[in-house]
Parts: sequence; C-alpha cells; structure tokens
Amino acid sequence: MLKKLFHLNALLLGAALFSKLSAQGLTLSDWTVLSEDNSKVALTDTVFLDKHCVKLDGKAIAAIWNKKMNLKNFRMEFDMAGVVMGGVGFHASDEQNYQFLYFRPGYGGTIEAVQYIPIYNGALSWVFSDAYQATADIKQLQWFHAAIEVQGDNLKVYTNGNKKADMDLRMQRTEADRGSVLFRTMFGTSYFANLVYRELPEGITDWEISEQLPAGVAYGYEQVKKVKQWKKIDEPGDNYVNFCRYFKMPEGTVMARHILHADNDQTKFLSFDFTGTMRVLLNGKEIFSYDKYKLERVEAGTYRIKLPLQKGNNELVLITQGDGFIFGKGYNSLGRIQHQNWGFIAGVGN
Repeated sequence: MLKKLFHLNALLLGAALFSKLSAQGLTLSDWTVLSEDNSKVALTDTVFLDKHCVKLDGKAIAAIWNKKMNLKNFRMEFDMAGVVMGGVGFHASDEQNYQFLYFRPGYGGTIEAVQYIPIYNGALSWVFSDAYQATADIKQLQWFHAAIEVQGDNLKVYTNGNKKADMDLRMQRTEADRGSVLFRTMFGTSYFANLVYRELPEGITDWEISEQLPAGVAYGYEQVKKVKQWKKIDEPGDNYVNFCRYFKMPEGTVMARHILHADNDQTKFLSFDFTGTMRVLLNGKEIFSYDKYKLERVEAGTYRIKLPLQKGNNELVLITQGDGFIFGKGYNSLGRIQHQNWGFIAGVGN
C-alpha cells in the first residue's frame, strides 16, 4: 500500500513539475526571438486569462522562430488569443520566407477572420489574399483553439474543435515544401499556448501496376513474381490511386508495387485505406489481409500497420479487387459490367 501511495505521489509531483515547466507547450530555449527594432529580448513564460503562455508584443517580440523543427506534412494544434493579427508560419526556409496562416480576432464571424498568404522575401502581399480567407468564431483577447493540417499543397484549418474545416485550400507554391516554424504577431499583442504537433504520413503517388488479373483468386507473392510487365503511374498532388483511370474496362484484380529505401533497419508505419479487398505484402511476406469486401468512402489513415524495413530497398506490394461484387456480376455502366470503385490511398510515416 505504501509503495502504491509513493508511486502515486511521484506521478502527481512529476505532473505538477511538468505543468509548471511546459504549460505553454513551448520549450523556450528552442525559440529565437525576432524583433522589429532588432532588440535582444528574452522569451519568458507569462499568464494570460489563467493560462500559461508566451506573449508576443508585435515590436520587441514580433515573432519567435524554431529553427529545429523541420516539417513537411503535419498536424499542429495550439491556443491563441490576440488583438489584431497573429498566426503561424511554416515551411520556413528562413525568417523572411514561409507559408503564413494568420487569424484576425477583430473580424471574427466574418470572411476575413482566417487568412493565408505565402511570405516572399519578407513581404505580406495581402492584396492577393481574397481567395484565401475564411470565417471563424473568434474574438479579440479571448482564447481560441486552432488546429491545422498540411498535406502536400493542401491546408486545412479548424477552430474551437470544429469537425468540419473552417478553411480548406490549395496553397501557393514556394521554394520549400518543408521547413521550420515560427509564431508571429502584427499590429498588436498575441498570446500562444499549448503547442502540440505530429508529422503526417508521406503520401505515395508513384507506383508500378500489373496488368488486370482474374477476380476471385487468392493472389500471393508467387503470383507477384510472375508479373512480366509493370506499368509506371504517378499523379503528383493526388494521393488517391484510382485504377479506373488506367484500364478501359475496369474489372478483376490488380497488383501495385512501390520500392521503399531505408538507410538502416527501422520500423515505419503504413497508413492506408481502400475499397473492395486488400492484401499488403512487404518483401514477399503478407502483413495485412482483408477479403470481406469493403465499400465506403476512402480516407487517409483509416488503417495503420507497422512496416519492418530492412536496410536497402524494400518491396511493398498491394493487391486489390474493386467493388463489382456489390452489383452481382458487376456495375452496369451503360450496358457493360465493370467495377465502379477500385483503388486505395497509402502513405508512409514515422
């Protein structure tokens, strides 16, 4: 009993210390202060409306920059309160070039509440931002929660726990598709707290696909080795592999192959979803199988399995049959019987 009490007290003490040191979710020593007047100011923890946070005043502390973060596809969440305009810069190649998502609490409830613009060489060219703004329920100097997802050139923004994105757009191109992160405020004070983030899987778009094979056969690696011709496909910007675009008569089963390179033995994760049936093979061994027939909206990350990669090249193979079974012999497309939905989405991450 005494041992359990000691363990509980230790956990509570550790939680209290962690809360005190990291309540704002920012390790202060990892962030460089950027100033409008080139002054050297230390970043400190403060409290605003009962929440531990960091304060950016827009002048001496106009922005804070974490050079160690190097993100490409990611989900990030944080709390913010501000007066005029503040937000997060990402894919930063330096402090003058980055993608900038910012919030305008004074315009909460209007189409100008959330805005996005790429920063080129320090210029916030807001005159080009009409197509990149959205409505959100935010108010001046009141805490709100923000979550952003970046996947390729797609940006989604959620506020206050909304399930539907307040903003969903294709970002403009910059020189960098990954980079560091900064928080910035303009024309007034902003507060930031409770930063958390995680990297999202890298979508795979380049595959080699087999010819169409008869449906209803339990294909394995022996059949993979017998494929004589592989066709290369790659649709950059579209992570969905829709087999119907590659076969004039969509029917049967197809194998898709992709080579993953690893510098050493390591474990990655395959995030994926599919329609119909699916078998996943890695280096000739089956690591996933679903043969009950699946027909619903395909969403990234529905399934997640370990990929034990070996040093060097690793062969990833997906074997899938489409949805023709749902309609008996197949879907009737103006007099011919075929698949209607057939394919998958897949990505690899840590």
